[in-house]
Amino acid sequence: MAVGSRSAPKGSPAPDFTLTQVGGARVSLTDFRGRPVVLAFLRGFL
Repeated sequence: MAVGSRSAPKGSPAPDFTLTQVGGARVSLTDFRGRPVVLAFLRGFL
């Protein structure tokens, strides 16, 4: 686990977050409220 990270209880809603797309548009998790969302966290190879 990363320093300063915390885990939510299993089955609880994910906390809101905002990311910037390549084109500069910002997207928040709340933009998808009420719709199914799949979150995939991938580790990149540097």
